[in-house]
Amino acid sequence: MMKKAFAAAVLAAMTMSAQAGVLINEGFDNVASLASNGWVFVSAGTPGGLTNGWFQGAGIFNAQSGNAASYAQANYNNAPAGGFIDSWLITPTFDASLGATISFYLRAAGEGYADQVNFGFINADGSLTGTGLTTVNPVPDSGWTQYTAWVGANVLGSTRFAFEYTGAADTSNAVALDSVIVDVPEPASLALIAGGLLGLGAMRRRARR
Repeated sequence: MMKKAFAAAVLAAMTMSAQAGVLINEGFDNVASLASNGWVFVSAGTPGGLTNGWFQGAGIFNAQSGNAASYAQANYNNAPAGGFIDSWLITPTFDASLGATISFYLRAAGEGYADQVNFGFINADGSLTGTGLTTVNPVPDSGWTQYTAWVGANVLGSTRFAFEYTGAADTSNAVALDSVIVDVPEPASLALIAGGLLGLGAMRRRARR
């Protein structure tokens, strides 16, 4: 009976642990399929432009990783001349109650422009959280630059992570996003539970000798 209980408890701990770790690993091989996987696109530019928010990489440079055009791109055509760009790409919902780390790469195309990207955690319903958004302006155009955002435990629960390409169309050109990874820490208690159970099992075996 003890063996069965021990095995069941270890299996449960292993199963729970497997649910933590990397929750999202997006390389943008197929931007058109993102919506069906829980990603959200919002185009709030005024007035609307020729391109509708974020789209598949157009090969203006190679992706940070993977196939040459496997990145998400947005450009100045999100709004017409004299207009204002406001294009959002938002991850699926994930649980950040234990904390979360998000890493990703950004890159702009062309010198002399003011391509701006804001990013940060938002609520699952799309509203902004108290953590606010971080601004990169201008996004570097010399190569892919990695950014990391982090939130501690017990700050957020069910959440999303948003990328907003914004600014005046007349001073913008193009930006790209690649290799988005959402990593959630494994609960430390699981390791303690598993360690305690293993110790209990060893004690049980010694007692039977």
